Amino acid sequence: MALSLSRLRLFHELSELGTISAVARALGQTRPAVSQQLALLEREAGAVLFERSAGGLRLTTKGQQLLDRVTPLLQLAERIEAELDEKDGPPAGELRLAAFGSVATSIVPSRALGYLHKTHPLIDASFVELEPTEGLKATVAKQVDIAIVDDYADASAYQQALEFHPLYVDALSAILSSDHRFAKADLTSIELKDLSNEKWAINQTAVAYQQNLTNACLAAGFEMKIGCSARNISATLEMVRTGQFVTVLPGLAVQPLDKDPDFRVLPIAPALHRHIFSAVPKGTSRRPIVAAALAALERTALNCRL
Repeated sequence: MALSLSRLRLFHELSELGTISAVARALGQTRPAVSQQLALLEREAGAVLFERSAGGLRLTTKGQQLLDRVTPLLQLAERIEAELDEKDGPPAGELRLAAFGSVATSIVPSRALGYLHKTHPLIDASFVELEPTEGLKATVAKQVDIAIVDDYADASAYQQALEFHPLYVDALSAILSSDHRFAKADLTSIELKDLSNEKWAINQTAVAYQQNLTNACLAAGFEMKIGCSARNISATLEMVRTGQFVTVLPGLAVQPLDKDPDFRVLPIAPALHRHIFSAVPKGTSRRPIVAAALAALERTALNCRL
């Protein structure tokens, strides 16, 4: 019996998402329908491909062997589909884009998607806010066409499935109340160690960012004294506004603060950076709508640097 490409896609997504329920949600199908298709794939392959464990589903040896063969096959199929999409006329079709908080308020959706709509009105774009790790998973699972992520997220497990396009280098800055003694000292930058005795306000939802900042502080010789653990950047900044807390945030997250008299933004020295990328499934960047969207994102990111 010949192997079905559509069922091989299901199997690949199962290996990434870990559960049949997650695959069903990603594809908008019912769980029984996905289970039935995977059972048919096992019958076609003549082997048990996965088994249940305490942590979810685990690939068998045969399943892992099949997955190793399937991944380059699906990438080839993506490239063929992209080539077939290349046709005369303007790019048209559905585009699904994901980005995390600070990028969502600076590069997309208002800027990049606004420009994309003006230049390519036949592209039907939609947007969802996802933290970088979730964006990587959604892109591998084909829930989105492009995810904007940063290098704080561990992308090592996705190197074979995704391609990454550099988008922006974002410098981190210390955010202080304008009444803070460092704000009044007429400094042009500040060292991380200078904040060792301060109480910090932290955005706890950005887990990878918080971990990287914690590591940077430890490397500077101190441990953050977290006095406020908020669930978003807005709440974090409101606590800093009181003058009782400080924080360190990426540049994209604090661009509006330059015009707010209640805050002082000081670059960190030596500089701390995060690198931002557009992630797409391998072989899809040649699709006209994806190529148009990547170009719009790169144009908008360039304008952010100017």
